[in-house]
Amino acid sequence: MKKPKIVQSYWSKAYQNSPNGGWACKEAHYMSWALSCLQLKQFYDEVELVTDSEGADLLINKLHLPYTSCNTTLDKLSDENPALWALGKIAAYEAQQVPFIHVDGDVYIWKPFPTRMENADILAQNIERNYPYGINLLNEMYEKNFSFPFQPSSADMCETNMGIIGGHDLGFFNDYCSLVYRFLDLNRDKLGNLSGGVSSVNTIMEQYLMYEFAEMRGKKVEYLIADLPHTEMYKLTLFSLLPRDVSFVHNIGTNKKRELTSDRLARLLYCAHPECYAHIINLLKQHTI
Repeated sequence: MKKPKIVQSYWSKAYQNSPNGGWACKEAHYMSWALSCLQLKQFYDEVELVTDSEGADLLINKLHLPYTSCNTTLDKLSDENPALWALGKIAAYEAQQVPFIHVDGDVYIWKPFPTRMENADILAQNIERNYPYGINLLNEMYEKNFSFPFQPSSADMCETNMGIIGGHDLGFFNDYCSLVYRFLDLNRDKLGNLSGGVSSVNTIMEQYLMYEFAEMRGKKVEYLIADLPHTEMYKLTLFSLLPRDVSFVHNIGTNKKRELTSDRLARLLYCAHPECYAHIINLLKQHTI
């Protein structure tokens, strides 16, 4: 069976709303995208970038990242609230016409995904079960009369971590994207009421809706790793475990803001792809990026 296409998405408007893309410095933001793309290209022939015109200029024209194709469909999001950063990913899923695996720009692989993942109808990184942040946010949304287009499948609050997501069932993903848009239409007037601001809704509308929709449809999701307690999520971020103990790293959440994380990322890019590292440093010195 042919390997699925790898997809990465970059909505530049959302990144402009987040200083340094959530990293401690802008150098780390650029190096993260470089390392993620270059490692994917080590194992997959087809790596597509779904972005907008500005993102294409940055990642392809300036950083010279070796994407095999570029789709600027995210230009259509120019009027959307950049705080809704997950919309860039949703639009990327919706644009797919062949089996795919979408990989976030803060995920770095050191071996190809297992065959069971590549052949799956639906695949994802892992389940987040009863994480305190998710429980508290969902409770707040119910208290503030948010509408959900389904009944929860269980007493547990489960989300699908979508640092890695995709599959062969394109119909499922199209329907899932429609569900997300419906959820937004039902609740746009309430987003500003959330204590964490509009951006706090992203994990609910992306990860929680994905888990619940798969349950509602009776779909099996092939997970890369088993359930990971919230107290152990940090293990996904440890560069020191590469490549002997783990096959990938996903730099989630506040770990990006640590200078030590940025230093380790830079060192890893320098060792694995020295020419790209030098190119980024040169662009920064010239104030080109």
